[in-house]
Amino acid sequence: MTATTSVIGNPSMSRVFSAESTNSIYTNQNDSVTTTAIGLSMPGATVSYVCSTTAAGTGLWRIISSTTNMIHRQGIVSKTGFVCPSECMITPLAIKSDMLFQIYVQPDSIDPGTTNSVALVYSNRGVEAFQTVGSIDATDTPLVSVISGLGVGNLLFGASISRIEVATDFGASLTDITVIDATSGTQFTGYGSTRLPTAGGKSTQTNGVFPMAITVQKGWVVNLNTLSA
Repeated sequence: MTATTSVIGNPSMSRVFSAESTNSIYTNQNDSVTTTAIGLSMPGATVSYVCSTTAAGTGLWRIISSTTNMIHRQGIVSKTGFVCPSECMITPLAIKSDMLFQIYVQPDSIDPGTTNSVALVYSNRGVEAFQTVGSIDATDTPLVSVISGLGVGNLLFGASISRIEVATDFGASLTDITVIDATSGTQFTGYGSTRLPTAGGKSTQTNGVFPMAITVQKGWVVNLNTLSA
């Protein structure tokens, strides 16, 4: 279990959502005052920022419909006590009564020389959550879907990727991200870094944001190369 806390709102109002989140699954976060879901706590409100934090590990947040399972917004969490409000801005979203706010915590990797990471892959099909678990230092490790376990090439075959955001364990670093085709050729390479509060970091949320324009083919993979804290 990991303590997670978020502030959600707009320039005129905000609410605090929190939970003891179970690691490696999406956990509902309720209003800390009313103990209700976001759809009942803020019905009809338009929110323009989500600032989510976790006491340990790394993670993702999402606002999802409890009736259709449609994911309306997703983002990456920051470390508790280290938030940049400007990074928390989202495309405004009108809250409906069936919406839930959830956080997925990927705990810190427990094996020496390994790192856990999460990523959001943006394409013309929407935004998908991916992860690597226990990636060995300086070794390419493919991203797999948080939900299905499929790789990028299988889940997003035919889609056009426009951006990938990556967040490792706090204190770990992302050496690079590579897109590899079915013949093991490298189609894209991007260099990463650490994230705040670790020295050298530029963001409280990510180790790197990588714009791209790549149409995914069958058998392609997206690899992360990381170094543990």
